[in-house]
Amino acid sequence: MAVEYYISKQQADLYTGSLSLSSGSYGFLTYKGLNQLYYSNFVSGSIETTDTNNTGSFDNFLESSFTSGSRYLGDVAALFTLPNRLTGTHIEPLSFQMGNDGDYIVNQDDYILTDYLFQSDVIYDDGEGNLRIGSITGSNVGNIIYSHGQIIITDDALAGYYIQYPEQPMSWKSNQPIYTYNYNVKISDYEYNFTQNPSAVTGSDGQLADNVTGSYFQPYITTVGLYNDSNELIAVAKLAQPLPKSANTEMTIQVKLDI
Repeated sequence: MAVEYYISKQQADLYTGSLSLSSGSYGFLTYKGLNQLYYSNFVSGSIETTDTNNTGSFDNFLESSFTSGSRYLGDVAALFTLPNRLTGTHIEPLSFQMGNDGDYIVNQDDYILTDYLFQSDVIYDDGEGNLRIGSITGSNVGNIIYSHGQIIITDDALAGYYIQYPEQPMSWKSNQPIYTYNYNVKISDYEYNFTQNPSAVTGSDGQLADNVTGSYFQPYITTVGLYNDSNELIAVAKLAQPLPKSANTEMTIQVKLDI
């Protein structure tokens, strides 16, 4: 996880320097990118539906179907970026929390901050893309972009605190897709009609054991191996129970591989 912070909106609007990723211009690029991706369709906190220049150009990745929702990017913001390997396709709504339940936010001198926003330090997501303090119905202090793993604190005072103390405990539920591949292994009637189990031979010269020499003997299949084009074994499937091999008809064994 990484926390980033930006220069103020006024500085970003007036910025005329080069766009190299130095410490000075990095804040400019981050602020502008944040505004374009998530806040450009909102005016004074409410979504703007009449400005075709904005509405037609930017998606803003709304996390709810309610167009009455609000977003506001103030002078200061703190951004926590959760890596894709920890979020999968997205963060599950209503699962994100940040902070220690039941504790007060304190500074290094154990002085309890007196601002009302800090009387509870737990940040919750309300399932609609908003971050709220104290409970899912508490004061709105930012936004969460579930599909991007972006945690954006937009309240000026709270963002300033997290910029100073970025090491915060977090928890969430990720969505990790599991892809299932089905392989149909076809076995002809004339194939694999003799067991390869070591117990089928006896003695030092490898003679067949008496119990497998009968004309009606047919082996049982217990394991299926999957090989690549280079004839390298890449997966092994175990059957739930031994399967009698038919000498009269073709057989098909379906192997399911979850990745």
